[in-house]
Amino acid sequence: MTRSRIYLIMQAALCVLLVVLLSVSAVTIYREGAARKAEHPLESIYTREIAAEKYAPIAPLFFAAIGLMIAGLVLGVRDENAEKPVGDPELKRDLVVARVSQPSDDMRVARSGQKRWLLIGWAAFALCMVPVFIYLLNPGHFPLADLEGMFYGLIRVLIPWTAVGLGALALCSGMRERCVLRETEAAQAQMKTEKEAGVKPEPKAAPRRKSMGGLQIALVVIAIGLIVAGVFNGSARDVLYKAINICTECVGLG
Repeated sequence: MTRSRIYLIMQAALCVLLVVLLSVSAVTIYREGAARKAEHPLESIYTREIAAEKYAPIAPLFFAAIGLMIAGLVLGVRDENAEKPVGDPELKRDLVVARVSQPSDDMRVARSGQKRWLLIGWAAFALCMVPVFIYLLNPGHFPLADLEGMFYGLIRVLIPWTAVGLGALALCSGMRERCVLRETEAAQAQMKTEKEAGVKPEPKAAPRRKSMGGLQIALVVIAIGLIVAGVFNGSARDVLYKAINICTECVGLG
């Protein structure tokens, strides 16, 4: 492992650690401030002193990250693979399969496994989304009088099930990629066998790359589902009313 690689790994790990610590500190400040404000309504949730107290232990890491970034810029450290094209196993498989005249049994089995893992992944993801949509479609879970409780309830349901669904989809995608690699190896072996037998493959159309991956489609599905659920449980109407009130107050009509 080169020094540049070690530097980039250290920089990435430090950035992730900073994001986690800053997020935890922000949530802690809000929760403690909300509890204090509930007992003393005139108290402020966020103050300069509280922020300085919570973020002071993280300051050394922050300055270390800045120093590490400046050192990398001065020394000219860069990722050597940044400008190289990302390898696409499916594109490589299609290119190899296009040079095969007749697919072998191993190729058919591997292709069948790809379809099976794709179906299992999406079925698991859809199953994990069912509790989320059931929760979102219930207007009783969105009381306007308790916005904080509504928010925490939504987070408790949305994040775990979405994480499990995306995890299942990622796991099945990994298994499907293994099937893709097996099909590529089987196609290479079949191509070698056909070459030794003097069989020439018929010309086939060049494979086209897919425009969207499974994770992108999953995020689009989640976004559309949340929008639809928000319309059905009345959240869109509440947002519209609040926007109208804010606009009318801002221009002096309220």
